[in-house]
Amino acid sequence: MPSKRLTAPTIGYLKTDKPQEDFWDTVTPGFGIRVTRGGTQTFMVMTRALERGKWVKRRIKIGRVGDALDADGKRVLDLTEARKRARSIIAAAGEGRNPSSELETPPDVQRVARSADCFANVRDTFLKQYRTRQKKKPKPRTLEEMTGVLSGVRFKDWERRPITEITKQDVRDLLSTIIADGHDARANKTLVVLRQVFNWAYDHDKIETVPTDRIKPPGAESSRDRVLSTSELVNIWDTCYGSGKGHGGRDSHVYGDIVRVLMLTGQRRNEVSQMQWSEIDLDRRLWSLPAARSKNALPHFVPLSSPVLAVLRRQQAQRVELEEPCPWVFTSNGETPFSGWSQSKRRLDERCGVNDWRIHDLRRTLVTGMNEELRISPHVVESVVNHVSGAARQGAAGVYNRALYLDERRRALERWARHLLKNVAEARRAG
Repeated sequence: MPSKRLTAPTIGYLKTDKPQEDFWDTVTPGFGIRVTRGGTQTFMVMTRALERGKWVKRRIKIGRVGDALDADGKRVLDLTEARKRARSIIAAAGEGRNPSSELETPPDVQRVARSADCFANVRDTFLKQYRTRQKKKPKPRTLEEMTGVLSGVRFKDWERRPITEITKQDVRDLLSTIIADGHDARANKTLVVLRQVFNWAYDHDKIETVPTDRIKPPGAESSRDRVLSTSELVNIWDTCYGSGKGHGGRDSHVYGDIVRVLMLTGQRRNEVSQMQWSEIDLDRRLWSLPAARSKNALPHFVPLSSPVLAVLRRQQAQRVELEEPCPWVFTSNGETPFSGWSQSKRRLDERCGVNDWRIHDLRRTLVTGMNEELRISPHVVESVVNHVSGAARQGAAGVYNRALYLDERRRALERWARHLLKNVAEARRAG
């Protein structure tokens, strides 16, 4: 077992190819660091302790590097503090006292630590530090969803509670209240995110047991298959823009344009609402969605049909008229992308009279209509909506099939636009 003078710079370079290896300090005999192949470093001390009338060797773990509590309840254990504790342990053992007693944290410091590790603090730290299995930061949309799940009145009673005091029964009670409100899918999603939080807390030594373990999804959840009928599409199209105080104004007009672009392109909600002028080439009639903004992290190209171009040119004219140097195509305040989804959707529902529909249903309706009504080739439809699940784009085929099908996409989207507007015109004449 190697011995060397342990210093702060030295510790940073300690590595091993073995499952674990001990490095002993030449300054304080018996004090050292155990390093694992995975990079975990743990301060320890080897001493002789008096037990049952005999002197026996004992290896005592002091704590992981940077993972102990100081007097302020903060998790810091540097070399100086670890060496100091090692000497206290060796001295206590030499006097015949229990050496482990030197590691006990004073009660007042324990209380400070528990308070600091309340659910709200742990949740906020988790949302800042969480990384996916690929060690990547979650996409903004995913992070927004996780934040929404972990916030709200249901978590009010948890906010100041030490995370160590939250039990499995607390989790079950929380999920039961969500189920009782009729939100099965929400309850299942809440369990998924809570499991991520508590697993993260366990990995960071903030809890010793995970209260979400072996809790099954409480809600009955089925995949959504709602496809809007032609009459429903027409009603939504005709009532996209509100009128009158509280239902009109600029917000309503921006939201109406977003909804129509969603109907005409079949793209995802945030992809459209966060569209930027830098992504649009009006001359080439093309929208280039960067990989950083697409759900599957692949660049995507959306040919723009004539009705979509009309919407974009109208938005462009309004930007010039209002002198708003804003990068976002759809904005209510000239500074940020449109975000007033809930109220705008509720008002649209009141105007259009269509029940039980979601914005994402517009995407599913376009895919279904292109396949079943217009008989467009499935691989082209998949390309239009940037799916990678189609047979033509899965596995090895997906690796080698880099054809963009831009011309086919353009024809498909133009056909869909004509089909939709034809139905709107016929309904108006019939009405």
